Amino acid sequence: MAVRSVATTNTLETFRTTFNSLASTDIGDVATLTTTASSVVGAINELAGEQYAGFTISDSGSSTTQQIGANDNITFAGTSNQITATVSAQDTVTFALASTITGLSSITSGAVQILDNRVLTTDSTNLILQDIIGVSSAGAITGVSTFDATTLTENSVRVATQPFAIAQAVALG
Repeated sequence: MAVRSVATTNTLETFRTTFNSLASTDIGDVATLTTTASSVVGAINELAGEQYAGFTISDSGSSTTQQIGANDNITFAGTSNQITATVSAQDTVTFALASTITGLSSITSGAVQILDNRVLTTDSTNLILQDIIGVSSAGAITGVSTFDATTLTENSVRVATQPFAIAQAVALG
């Protein structure tokens, strides 16, 4: 902004024209304001109110909202062994899964589901463990030359006891 000065030796007309040009050259035409204010001070106040009014954040899982106002700080926090949050630019947040995740009760990826202590297929394809042992959706085990069935169960009945029960039923008629 230019400095406006009038010497004590200048005429009243010079004083008038110097200060009348102040609005048009240094401040600008009030008619071109794109605000509801009618003065420069009002426009600055309106702009400051808009600029620093803040914003509201909300999550997609509930109706929870939080107002972020002027001078507030929003923190994107990850959880150890689950997810990380990285702020990399003035308008960018990147979320990433940790390479090792703990504390989950169920994971489904494609046709494989890990639920509690079970590994399941969600379709009719075979489940292959370490490219060595296969288990079909019907329960058939492939890729094993010997197998100890003393601890296997089917419908909560130990498989190792079923042949004896069948033999006993046949013998007793």
